[in-house]
Amino acid sequence: MTGGLVAVSALAAASAAAAQRPQQVVLPGPVPYPTDSPPLVGGGVLASAYIAPGLHIASTERVRVNVDGTGKPNAIHVRQQLTVKGKGDYQVAVSGPIEDVRRGPGSQSEPGFRADQLLWAGFSPGTKQLAADIALRVPPAAPYLPLRLHLTREDGGVTLRVTNATTTPVMSYEGVVRPTEIARLLDATRRSSLAGERVKAAFATFLGTVRVPKRPLQIEAPLRVQGELDLPGQEPVAFSRVLGDGQPLSFEVHAQGSGEPDLDLSASPAPVVHLLRPPGARTWAATIGRRPIPGAELLSRLIGARFRLVRTDQYQTFLADPDADGHSRAVYEYKTVAAHGPQHIAAPARDGGGSNALVIALVILGSLVVAAGGLFVWAHS
Repeated sequence: MTGGLVAVSALAAASAAAAQRPQQVVLPGPVPYPTDSPPLVGGGVLASAYIAPGLHIASTERVRVNVDGTGKPNAIHVRQQLTVKGKGDYQVAVSGPIEDVRRGPGSQSEPGFRADQLLWAGFSPGTKQLAADIALRVPPAAPYLPLRLHLTREDGGVTLRVTNATTTPVMSYEGVVRPTEIARLLDATRRSSLAGERVKAAFATFLGTVRVPKRPLQIEAPLRVQGELDLPGQEPVAFSRVLGDGQPLSFEVHAQGSGEPDLDLSASPAPVVHLLRPPGARTWAATIGRRPIPGAELLSRLIGARFRLVRTDQYQTFLADPDADGHSRAVYEYKTVAAHGPQHIAAPARDGGGSNALVIALVILGSLVVAAGGLFVWAHS
């Protein structure tokens, strides 16, 4: 009897030890993105791509959104500047609901255009600038803009409501971790965020089972918003906010007067600052050295911050950078302009799954084995 109890106790101890066995778990970032878009995706099959070894392409985008007197988009244009660095051939395509394409200022090549695709091909002698002005179809593109604007007329003026529209659910995870390791990861993530760098791949050590909470985590891309709202004959009302990063996701501005409102607003993806600020010390490592913080609390903060940085990176490419590893930056500009006709804007699917953006990137990378041919000889300059 005693021997049986000893055996059972030994088995229980072995099971407990196995349950606490360390395992390395991948943290969020840099991919996959939590939703399919952005970058926007057009119809049809993406053209074969080729980027010579050693070539890198950076993308800078200025997304200009015309809105009507209610704040609803009625035109969307993107000026995309691609900077090719390195020597060699390139043959790339940018997909999206594209209506028209024109050569942009300073471009050293002429862009090509076919159904829902902007095409570039040529040779880079070391550095080359490619610029295009791209008109997008509003109904499929507008649901993926980072802001929702609502202008409402009231007695004596106009009220503007600005809402961060990048929120989406993601599946998080939790478990037993070492607070010192999570503090170190928080400090590393904070340094990358403040430097404006893309979040780097990282692992954390979990002791035992990794659990998935029943309720998804709601995350957003923090946005820095600034601009002016004014009415004829009145002083403009200036505003500047960060939406997200542990702060409110919307705000309102009121302008006194009558007549048609004039709105100029710019928004850009912002680093995670507030959620990564250590309390009472310069670093998270120093913070937990002064007072203990539960590992679960540190882990929750780390995962939430990293998911937000991934979402921020996603909105740096409203249209895709042909180089999946390229440096991308985007700014979104909204301005009131009279509508030319009614537009219907469908709601985006926010299912929190899938990642066509990643699939597109993989298709581009996979096509590197294809030799550069004469598909785009019109632009081979």
